[in-house]
Amino acid sequence: MYRDPIGQRIKTLNKLMKKSMDKSMGQRPDKATLMHSLIIGYLQDREDSHIDTFQKDIEKEFSINRSTTSEMLTLMSQKGMIERIPVDYDARLKKIILTDQSRCFNQRLSQSMEILHNKFKKGLTNEEIETFITICDKIIENIKNDLE
Repeated sequence: MYRDPIGQRIKTLNKLMKKSMDKSMGQRPDKATLMHSLIIGYLQDREDSHIDTFQKDIEKEFSINRSTTSEMLTLMSQKGMIERIPVDYDARLKKIILTDQSRCFNQRLSQSMEILHNKFKKGLTNEEIETFITICDKIIENIKNDLE
């Protein structure tokens, strides 16, 4: 049986990073999942840049389908992590904004993520990090192209 050395390493990295994040960050508010935490960070970055965020932006950023995104945002709204606010110019659209609880959580999360990032890149040169990012971006693009 063929074993995919790239896919296997990506899966292993994903699992180990999740375990490491869970260990270092402990209990998240309302038992937020890792994906909830990533979305909160994404929303914070966009709010800081004064960019409105809608469901389609999250779908695109995280490569997740519409129904999954909708369910996740509904749960995050129920748990008080986000709010969906109608916009004046299109009744169909709802802007997604963070609650104060999520903004505080994201501040703590950012500090923990910076510490983790430094652990992840330990022993790597800047050139190796850039090469890794370039290769990952190419793999992501290849997969996206294959899915179209």
